[in-house]
Amino acid sequence: MSHHDEHGPRVLKHPLISRLFHWGLILGFLPAAITGFFIWLKPFGDDMQNLVMQIHIVGASILTLSCIFYTIFALDRVVAFTRRIFTWDDRDIKWMMICGGYPQKMLLGKTIPVPPMGKMNSGQKQMGIMMLFGGIILIVTGWALYAFLPVAPKAAMYWFDMFHLVIGIVLGLAVFAHIFLGIYNWGEFLCMFGDGTQTVEEAKHHNPVWVENEIEPVKGGQISAPGQHQAG
Repeated sequence: MSHHDEHGPRVLKHPLISRLFHWGLILGFLPAAITGFFIWLKPFGDDMQNLVMQIHIVGASILTLSCIFYTIFALDRVVAFTRRIFTWDDRDIKWMMICGGYPQKMLLGKTIPVPPMGKMNSGQKQMGIMMLFGGIILIVTGWALYAFLPVAPKAAMYWFDMFHLVIGIVLGLAVFAHIFLGIYNWGEFLCMFGDGTQTVEEAKHHNPVWVENEIEPVKGGQISAPGQHQAG
């Protein structure tokens, strides 16, 4: 049963700039990840492999620019995100031990009690840590390989290539799993890629600690988290 309800007061969960950044990640990381697997496996002829590489570079450019612009124009959001993903307590450990109840619900059709979460659940925090460090390594090693491969020491480029490959595979698989779970939680998906709002009841279901401690009423009947701007 979906907890996304169009009626009732709504909370602004993702401001416009964060939603634009996520679109940048979709348009940048996904093409780079998919073509990265083809570059690794080399299933095509030379001409097609060259086209795949060009798409990979375009995707990497979109990803890099999205990260740069988001850091410049939404530094406060970057700081808040970093603080959230590194803030863990006993609830997070318990959440991870049962994987948020998703295997039980999806495989067994059984709903089990899940520790209450803040704005990000423990799985999203783990994904955030992976994307933060893995994304930086991918961007740095990728552009180093692109710019300096002919002139840099071969040993250094070999290890840059290995880091780029291994982390790219791990992050690529993790992102596809993240997308699947995002679509499974359709209300959360609509919130991120829609107007950034969801009903208070839905927010209470997924993020009760966030609702209890951070959101506050604003004019117009909508509800916002402190420091956020209205959607639109």
